[in-house]
Amino acid sequence: MDVKGLGLGQQILLAAAELSDGDVQRTFTAEELLVHAWKKDKQAWGLRGFEDTFPDSSKLFKELDVHAGKQGIVGGGLLEKVHRRVYRLTPSGLAEVSTLRPTDAIAREKADRQLEQAVKQIIEHPVFKDWLRDPMRPKYFREAGHFWGIAPGTPPKTVLERVLSVERTLMAALRVLNERAVNEIVEQRGKVLFDRMDIERCLEFQRILIERFRRDLKFLAPEFAA
Repeated sequence: MDVKGLGLGQQILLAAAELSDGDVQRTFTAEELLVHAWKKDKQAWGLRGFEDTFPDSSKLFKELDVHAGKQGIVGGGLLEKVHRRVYRLTPSGLAEVSTLRPTDAIAREKADRQLEQAVKQIIEHPVFKDWLRDPMRPKYFREAGHFWGIAPGTPPKTVLERVLSVERTLMAALRVLNERAVNEIVEQRGKVLFDRMDIERCLEFQRILIERFRRDLKFLAPEFAA
């Protein structure tokens, strides 16, 4: 795919999708991401005056992180920072990539499968199921942390990314339902994977959980303001 004419952020997402082959569990380094994007569009990513010879890493990090008050790709939930200079594509990011390739049926199908898997993992989580049975649950932050995949000692930025990624994934699923004008997602054998009510109830649970444990979240991530 010719990436010239796309924004730098869009080019990064496409590079991430190609490096990971659409697998949201596969990681890649910032260096791999930069070189891959640079090879596709050297004028956009090259070091000034040496565009054909060297890529410019500062251009990458301006897109990944907050810059000049603009939220970066990581903060927007499209990429997740796993370790220092190591990233992976999120289900929301993969869904965004599929919109950049509207004629690529394989990419769209892969994005749909990854998003469906991510949603299913959220709505089938035992902490969410406990809340459906008893709205007073969970009573302790460790249970909420289990749902979000965080605990004391988790880096603040990771806390933010993992908590907010739940809502972003669910909202991405809602957008898919709206785009298809359906109320449920059904697998090939006819089994309902999830429906609109599942998503809406889990979004409600997410909001209640954040409010219930806001003090704990602020302790782990002082910048938390959701």
